[in-house]
Amino acid sequence: MRKILICIFGFVLLGRGASAQEIIRIKADDLDRWLYNPDTALVVNLWATWCGPCVEEMPYFVKVAREMKGRRVKFIFISLDLGDAYPEKIRRFVKKYKIESTVLWLDEPNANRYANKIDPRWQGSIPATIFVSSGRGYRRFVEGSLGEKALRRAVEGVEVLQNKRAITKSSLEYMSEKGINLLVTDLRI
Repeated sequence: MRKILICIFGFVLLGRGASAQEIIRIKADDLDRWLYNPDTALVVNLWATWCGPCVEEMPYFVKVAREMKGRRVKFIFISLDLGDAYPEKIRRFVKKYKIESTVLWLDEPNANRYANKIDPRWQGSIPATIFVSSGRGYRRFVEGSLGEKALRRAVEGVEVLQNKRAITKSSLEYMSEKGINLLVTDLRI
């Protein structure tokens, strides 16, 4: 009897440590709330479990997100999977790639309801990524895959913008030295 109680207690303790990450279900009308944070730069990745290029770039996003932990950059992963993938298939994907950042599932089968909220120029292909510095009025939309180097430069750029009170000559020089491209068309003032 004592051995059974010890085994049950052990399973309870192991179960607590193995709790799965929450996959937050949102609607198109909730997107604005998730895409705006005046205090933190955001990197928002749009992906799906069935998307080959999304799967290919995911390790880069996970690696850079881990490296940026504790800094003023927040990663949000928005799954565009169909309803049959929620939540189990998405949860397995998150576990497989060890995603620790916020994961949302956009419960919206009609792309016309959310495409313009993401970016008016978006054609709907994934992967796609949005780099946002709400405090600076900066938003950059990238449609297509990002390699690790390009991702890192874009994240560093949005972080620099978020942390600066103004875009100065020295911040532009720093970004230039690091190979960070800031497009004037990306600024929304």
